[in-house]
Amino acid sequence: MYQDCMGIVPSREKNKTSMPGSFLLFGNCRMVIDCTDIKVAVPGLMSDQNVTCSSYRGMNSFKVLIGVAPNAIITYVSKLYPGSTSDKEIVRDCGILEHFETGDLVLADKGFLIQDLLPNGVSVNIPPFLNKGKFTASEIALTKSIATCRIHVERANARLKEFKILSFIPSNMRCYDEKILQLCASLVNLQYPLIKEMSDRLEFD
Repeated sequence: MYQDCMGIVPSREKNKTSMPGSFLLFGNCRMVIDCTDIKVAVPGLMSDQNVTCSSYRGMNSFKVLIGVAPNAIITYVSKLYPGSTSDKEIVRDCGILEHFETGDLVLADKGFLIQDLLPNGVSVNIPPFLNKGKFTASEIALTKSIATCRIHVERANARLKEFKILSFIPSNMRCYDEKILQLCASLVNLQYPLIKEMSDRLEFD
């Protein structure tokens, strides 16, 4: 029987053993999350065409939530959702919230307005929204700090997309798509570290 490759999310304490210096302000970060789209064949049913149509991407797609540890290792891969599903709805439904504990911090993009979904004692840090047409100096500094950390999940997603099998999922492979995605994510973790600091540690060891 098939079992998910991404079944265990490392604890906050485990993350700290390989925490990059860029996470100095976010030492209690459990995960950095983002969603990405995978292009699929246009479904035969009109109703399915509508829900898989991503107006933002201009294609029919499935959407997946990817979570990485601070060291850029992929630690969570959700099931696939129709491309029109919002980031917040995916967080609500996919089961990721079950992995968080009091004291955990999640880093995310502005689209993840999920504070009301998180368990007690868990917080989310997203870039500040523009207020009165101008960011304060502290908001600019915070935005840069979050962006420096968030880039790792974007780079992990980009590396995931390098697998040709994920560039387009035909109809006859639809029944295997989530298994394929999990396997590709596992293979990404076996590649050379995305963060140079982590690479340097490996070489030193």
